[in-house]
Amino acid sequence: MPGEGVLVVGAGILGLSAAHFLAEKGLRVLVLEREAPLACTSDKSTECYRVFWPGDEALSALVARSLELLGPFGEVARPQGRGYLYLGEEETLLRMAQEAPLAGPLRVHQEATGYPKGAETGMDLLRPQALGQAFPYLAHLRGVAGLHVRRAGWLSAHGLGMGLLEALRKRGGRLLRGEFCGLEGQGGRPAFARVRLGGVEELLPFAACVLAPGPGLPSLLSLLGLELPLGAEPHFKAWFPDPLRRFPREAPLLIWNEPQEIFSPEEKALLAEEPSLAPLLSPLPPGAHGRPEGEGFLALYNPWPKAEAPGGCAPTPPSWAGEVALRGLFPLLPGLRAYLGSRPRVDGGYYVKTPENRPLLGPVAEGVYLLGAFSGYGVMAALGAGEALARWVVGETPPPWAEALSPKRYQDPGYRPHGAAARAEL
Repeated sequence: MPGEGVLVVGAGILGLSAAHFLAEKGLRVLVLEREAPLACTSDKSTECYRVFWPGDEALSALVARSLELLGPFGEVARPQGRGYLYLGEEETLLRMAQEAPLAGPLRVHQEATGYPKGAETGMDLLRPQALGQAFPYLAHLRGVAGLHVRRAGWLSAHGLGMGLLEALRKRGGRLLRGEFCGLEGQGGRPAFARVRLGGVEELLPFAACVLAPGPGLPSLLSLLGLELPLGAEPHFKAWFPDPLRRFPREAPLLIWNEPQEIFSPEEKALLAEEPSLAPLLSPLPPGAHGRPEGEGFLALYNPWPKAEAPGGCAPTPPSWAGEVALRGLFPLLPGLRAYLGSRPRVDGGYYVKTPENRPLLGPVAEGVYLLGAFSGYGVMAALGAGEALARWVVGETPPPWAEALSPKRYQDPGYRPHGAAARAEL
């Protein structure tokens, strides 16, 4: 296949990763994008990564491979491997660790003595006394344990994406501004893409076509008449300036792994007349998380996301999104109450997801491949996914875990969605 052309639809981080690895194999690659590169979901990312996927070894293996491939992009991606620190009931955290064998060995600490704070791999279960010793700013959490998982942290999604784009250009790959409109066949297989360039529709021939349209995936599948179980949810993040230094600058990603109520009884009484706030006045599920970022911190909490059809690149944040994210962190860092009433910078994107929250990675027709539904983990999985997709396109055997993520899994009458993968989307 070297020398033949491959069309990649979508210049987000997943599309650029696929294009990079395809070009690396000697193929001529054209990337079609109607927006600027990395301008849709990719630049709304929380930029975190983890090999810790309780109950789903395929996703763990995918992210582990992505991190192995990060080397050439390390300077631009600037990974910060501080880890994820889950906080909550000890038995629950222990069970999560036991369901994630690929995350490395589990070390249990009654006291902080011997706790390897600078470890790069593995998991550390910090019992309540050890947690307060190792992380003094969490000592107020009585009876709460922590699970610190490594080969986890965050990186620059924009830096990684631009690194991929530059590497693609050096190998002769091209970026084309235009809109994908459908596929046309020849000889019993798809052979042309209908595209709109400058208002004019034309046909682009291809040897293979990779569909990586980000939040446009549901509408694209509908356009092509492909039926796959898929939905989309808006998710938001808020960046707060932190002039009072209430969020420790050295902290890992902090995750409150317990249900909570974010409003007092008095506040609930005042808010009860607003129907749109009703779901927020009940006990909310686990998942509030945050991390330091620049001279401030990111706060993320999307307790009851509602499915909706993506109406473009980014959803419009509700007026309360920033405050809900901030309040979700109060159990961890009560000092953040000082920022109630402040105006954070809020943005977000769509989580396009399958029922089991596994991606769609692989062929859907002869010469046509999907790379999408990476709900909440597109940045951390991009390199491994792009490499696996390129191997599929050129006829090489994909890695063992890739079959579990193929769209063709839904053609198996015995397939049952793997629900454990959706447990955590951080």
